[in-house]
Amino acid sequence: MEVHHHSHKPKKWKEYITEFLMLFLAVSMGFIAENIREKHIENERSEELMHAFVSDIKENQVQLDSLITSNSRIAYYYDSLAFDHGFVKKQLDLKALAETIDLWVYRFVNKKTIFEQMKNTGALRYIQDKEILNAVLRYEENANFAETRSLMEVDQYNNEFRPAIAKTLPIAFSKYISEGELKTMTKMDTIVHPGRYEHYNSYSAAIKKELENTKLTNEQMNTLAKAWHFRQEKITVGLRFQIKLKEQGSELLKLIEQKYNH
Repeated sequence: MEVHHHSHKPKKWKEYITEFLMLFLAVSMGFIAENIREKHIENERSEELMHAFVSDIKENQVQLDSLITSNSRIAYYYDSLAFDHGFVKKQLDLKALAETIDLWVYRFVNKKTIFEQMKNTGALRYIQDKEILNAVLRYEENANFAETRSLMEVDQYNNEFRPAIAKTLPIAFSKYISEGELKTMTKMDTIVHPGRYEHYNSYSAAIKKELENTKLTNEQMNTLAKAWHFRQEKITVGLRFQIKLKEQGSELLKLIEQKYNH
């Protein structure tokens, strides 16, 4: 029985080169396709993050609008008090002061949820446009400065301003409730201040009498004038950062919209 052996003709070197080139091309094309896919995913992720980041900026802008309006008004108010009563020693109408003084603190809280997410997850690298990336980083840096200045204002308010007011003015000043407040009293007011409005009806005459009869000394007037001055000063410094940040936020929003709103 005969066995036939099939002989294989050796490939030519050109065939080896052709096969190698085809394999290399297939691998390269796969690599390029994967890069294109990843680039597309990164671009989509970048757009998603930037749209979310824009929402944070817009929330900051709304907050800054309100802050700048309120703080400008209060800074002017305290500056006027410091001049009117710090130099001519004009006696204060404590009842009128109690009705007009604004003892709220309006502080800036940077809305940076998306930025912190991008920073902590390394997603900032998705922002390929260097101009936008640098603008985002500058914005967050200035937003943090504005928030820090706002916290410094709160610290001065709690540790210097309110103690000076409490030490100098009579208890009637803190207990007085204007007619306007009484008319606009809500159920929440009675819950937050249990008994205050009920007690006020019993002591309102005594409270008003004490406010009318209290006369402040020159030393007390100086103490208040200084408190009002430094309160105004701290608010004004914070205002500079708030106004600058609002302008920067407007510029950043325009830059982002030009890039991503197509």
